[in-house]
Amino acid sequence: MSGQTPHGGHHPGPPRFLSCSDCIVDPIFVDTEHGFDRDNLAPTISGQPNKDPENYDSDAFSWRVITRPPQSTATIEHALSPYDHRERYDHGLHNTAEFNPDEPGTYTIELKAPDTTHELTIHVFDSPGKHQKADDIADNASPPRISLDGYYDAEIESFVIESHPALAPNSEARDSDLIVEFLPHDASELDAEDINITEAKAQIPIRALSSPTNVYAAPFDGQCVGVRDQICLDPETKTVSLPNRPPDWLDNAVIYEIFTRSFAGTPGETTFETLSKRVSYLNSLGIDVVWLTPIVPAWSPTVDRAPGGPHGYSATNYFDIADDLGTLAEFETFVEECHDHDIRVCFDLVINHCGWPHTFFQDTVAKLDTDSDSDDISTFPDITSWNTNSKYFDWFDRQQRGNKHDAAPAQTSFFDVRYQPNLNFGNVALREHILASIEFWARRVDGFRCDIAWGVPHSFWVEVRERVRAQNSEFFLLDEAIPRKARFAASEFDCHFDTSGFMRSVHAVAQGKRSPTDLLADIAARRNDGFPQHTHLLNATENHDEARLTYQAMLAQRPAAEKIQRAAMAAAVMLPGIPMIYYGQERLITKHGQRREAAYPDDPTQSDDIESDPYKRAFINWSTLPTEHFAFYQRLIALYHDSPVFGVKSKLTRVAHRSETPTDVLVFARNAGMNEPKRVIIINFAEESRHVDLRTVVDTTDQFTGNDISVDTTPSEDIVTVNVETVAVLKTPSLLGQNVPPQS
Repeated sequence: MSGQTPHGGHHPGPPRFLSCSDCIVDPIFVDTEHGFDRDNLAPTISGQPNKDPENYDSDAFSWRVITRPPQSTATIEHALSPYDHRERYDHGLHNTAEFNPDEPGTYTIELKAPDTTHELTIHVFDSPGKHQKADDIADNASPPRISLDGYYDAEIESFVIESHPALAPNSEARDSDLIVEFLPHDASELDAEDINITEAKAQIPIRALSSPTNVYAAPFDGQCVGVRDQICLDPETKTVSLPNRPPDWLDNAVIYEIFTRSFAGTPGETTFETLSKRVSYLNSLGIDVVWLTPIVPAWSPTVDRAPGGPHGYSATNYFDIADDLGTLAEFETFVEECHDHDIRVCFDLVINHCGWPHTFFQDTVAKLDTDSDSDDISTFPDITSWNTNSKYFDWFDRQQRGNKHDAAPAQTSFFDVRYQPNLNFGNVALREHILASIEFWARRVDGFRCDIAWGVPHSFWVEVRERVRAQNSEFFLLDEAIPRKARFAASEFDCHFDTSGFMRSVHAVAQGKRSPTDLLADIAARRNDGFPQHTHLLNATENHDEARLTYQAMLAQRPAAEKIQRAAMAAAVMLPGIPMIYYGQERLITKHGQRREAAYPDDPTQSDDIESDPYKRAFINWSTLPTEHFAFYQRLIALYHDSPVFGVKSKLTRVAHRSETPTDVLVFARNAGMNEPKRVIIINFAEESRHVDLRTVVDTTDQFTGNDISVDTTPSEDIVTVNVETVAVLKTPSLLGQNVPPQS
């Protein structure tokens, strides 16, 4: 850890890198209309966060711009929110701020806080599109990338930082356009003038450092700013560390998501005791991480046939275990059982919103219209007046006006789902409360899957990362950002959802709407989107919010839907990324599981996503095991763990081949590096086996089955034909002469 952690004061965090088309904005409505990103300038929490802190006074934190580029008139704002078309309620606290630069150059922001006065540097790159919105530019350009590394050079008595800049594969910029800017953490004693920058490399004399110091850098290609990276320099040990890297264990991990209250196999039976008894099963499958959907007290598990099932994404207490699942001690026993089998536990952190019955939200309600109550379990009484004197009134995002149910200033809700009011991360006391819960669970688990990560400001996630890594250097964070955004890789998350990319594509392949080759384009697009090489993306074919892939293939009347599911999982495991299994896939839950009942089976005016796919949160089938299907998953995961070419670090390349039905077959290679193993992988999504022609250098013994899959055909000096049932993994001493141009 560096000396610039938030634990000792209220410093607002690392320096910022923007272009003139960017702004730091925190809209209260986070949806398709207003944008899928939030940020603000915010003081960090000093010391140990309080579980139920008092609100900070309105004058506890004050912000101002103290230096700016010539011609700039930019100032600190408190409700910039350019995406909001509805007036935002002014809480009057202004503990956090928003900022919209108007000229390129360096800005210095001053924060006066209870502990001291802090400064924050914001570097703004010039941009030809300075009057365009950032989202419009992003549609037409791809950000560059860097990956910092460094060492101490005793000869020059300086640390050397290399940034390894690279344009996006599809960028229209030139290498000469690419620049890298370096800045120290403003809380350090290192002066920016002591960083000597030569092209994309920086040198820092050791005499300029007195303690471990964080340095940040970001690339710019003339139009787009790339993701910021971070390096820590330790003058005492003369070593460097890279805080913005996933833990090494994640490189070859397989994640398994459990819809918690369906895992016992029968309604109402899941407890931590039953979960503990299934850990050996997860171990037999080869799982490295188990992700449980929310386990804290929540509204949906307390009612019969809640919309979407008892999902638990409506927390009513962030410091406890839901009664139906057991006790905190029993959860800790489950975690210990997982650890005994080398399985890490991922906690589902839901902090964009809470549940309507949450005690804090209910304290803000002065009067309810009891006549507005209905028999609909998801309809709560209208709120006719608010308790503005409630300590928690400002802990929720609010709009100036009312809405069709609630008086002004009405709360905002996640995608207007009223029983999930949004939390206000512009309130520092609310941030402290949530940080206290994060530290509470980080002491007990190994990672967080962060629900609606794009609905929480980036400034908060940076603070979360610092705190959980201070407790556990191998802790990991998985974001849910839809669509995927590379910004979450800037000292925030280790692994990222790819629902709008890989998952949607593999579903389309399963339905026969797209070619499997499109999956290669999805992998390439991750780099075009600006994700750094060192961060990871999730290869999931299903999760609790999406339809089951097998069910979609069945609806599309695809023959052999179960075989298609196996092919899809092979792609998830063997393409670059972190593979994830959604519970029951390995047991053909869409064939053998017990459906959940929809919340409104007899009311056509109401919708429930279980109706679109009754198996997405079905009860798992413990009494029926499809042996061959399950064994396929076991072999696939074992090969993934044992083979040196899988995992996130080996390269992907396309392979010259010929297939009788190109729209059914995906062929690619994984290359662990020069003088390292290489494999050609063939995945067949068709009902029948397929013949594929390859270069003769390829060994025809399949590493997945152990069988020779060559086919006798017309002799050829340079072609060998193999027959592939579902997946084949073939050794090759070289990929020379096999490559086709890399995907764009």
